[in-house]
Amino acid sequence: MATNDSAESPFAGLTQQMQQFGRVLGIHASAVSHAKFSGDFNLDFKDASNDGRYYKLPKEMKQSLLTYALSISPTVRKEEKVALEVQREAKKEKQKILLEKQMLACKKEYADALTYIEMAHSPRFWSTKTMARDRFKSLTSHTARLDAVKEQIRICVLRFGWKEMHHPWSRDGKAFTPQQLLDHLVAVILPEESKRGIPDKPEMNLPSRKNLPQLGQKTADVDALEMRYEMQKEKAIEEAVQMREDLKEEGMMDRHEKLQPPRPEVDEKLIDVVMEILYSYDEPDGSTSNMWCQGTV
Repeated sequence: MATNDSAESPFAGLTQQMQQFGRVLGIHASAVSHAKFSGDFNLDFKDASNDGRYYKLPKEMKQSLLTYALSISPTVRKEEKVALEVQREAKKEKQKILLEKQMLACKKEYADALTYIEMAHSPRFWSTKTMARDRFKSLTSHTARLDAVKEQIRICVLRFGWKEMHHPWSRDGKAFTPQQLLDHLVAVILPEESKRGIPDKPEMNLPSRKNLPQLGQKTADVDALEMRYEMQKEKAIEEAVQMREDLKEEGMMDRHEKLQPPRPEVDEKLIDVVMEILYSYDEPDGSTSNMWCQGTV
């Protein structure tokens, strides 16, 4: 690493030592860098006055330094080995924690996607252009329209995996209007939905190795890795489904609420309609509980 800054040269030398040898402690790499920078071990065969500090020492002192270095080298190597092992374990633990976070995020995304796919098969989904315009028009407030059309876009883009049809919520600090987002939904997403159809299940996007160009046939090791990946994916899907059920039991998620259609008008059209109503009732201990009850109007 080249630099003409006298203040930066020792750091450049330290970096060069670390990159070249890798498994070396920083203090030792820094010592080598400073020795090179100061020319302590330079040897000029033509002019002894240009020799480094080491060669200007008395013969006895040079021998003493070498003897001392050789005597402590086993201890230094042992200490470096221990330090490297600690570093490797810390790196493994960090990678393990990062992988666990990624796995948890993938499972949460899959659990959410399951609910969105169920929404796509429910009256909550605006499946046609006419329905989208009518539902949008029936909403009276700006916030309600914005939230509703964003939800419809999320169903297709985020949970169906159609990310190429994403529409940003804002650009250059200016938010898009509900009408602009609706136009994108009607003109771009819904026509594509009629071609592709609604997927039966979402994709589980686990962290995986890069798909590199292949030369020749795959080895048995690669086949084993791919089989292991598929097994991990199946297990992750099972855990994601269980996660959704656990979140439901804990009251953190209510997928049935998300499947509900817009609030209907109270008129004769409601006759013979099956619906659920959330009732609150008192427990013997004085607490209040909620229960969804089905009935026919």
